[in-house]
Amino acid sequence: MAKVDDAENRNRRNNVRILGIPEKAEGTTPELFAEQFIKKCLDPIQLSSTFVVERAHRIPTRSPPPGAPPRPFILKVLNYRDRDTILAAARRMQEIRFENSRLSFYPDFSSEVQRLRRQFTAVRARLRGKEIRYAMLYPAKLRVQDGESVRFFTTAEEASEWLDGLG
Repeated sequence: MAKVDDAENRNRRNNVRILGIPEKAEGTTPELFAEQFIKKCLDPIQLSSTFVVERAHRIPTRSPPPGAPPRPFILKVLNYRDRDTILAAARRMQEIRFENSRLSFYPDFSSEVQRLRRQFTAVRARLRGKEIRYAMLYPAKLRVQDGESVRFFTTAEEASEWLDGLG
């Protein structure tokens, strides 16, 4: 199972998951929409001269009912550096809006990696509350900047115990 999960994540390495794009905004050519959207919404970013969206699609489920959040929009770029540039630009911008919808950009991981990362949700909220810098490393390791030192946690329980010790 570990090999299958690793293969799935390697296959998704150049993918960006975008949450919040309204349903049917992409029209009939999602790849062209994605290229124009990225260049317009994340201006100014330094994409490579070969920036191409290879594939773009919604998560293949039924369309959500009116009022429900739209399905995630996945795009696969040709170059992983462009993916990293897109994610870094989205992080710097704080808030990105499209047609009055707030957008969120994430790397696209397998459901197993997402499950592992979700375990750190409460700990990350506590870290944000205490204004402690942190990062999630692949696949699901929490890196915490504690003053001059850096700490790594592989389970949410370890991180929570450490936070409890801070007071």
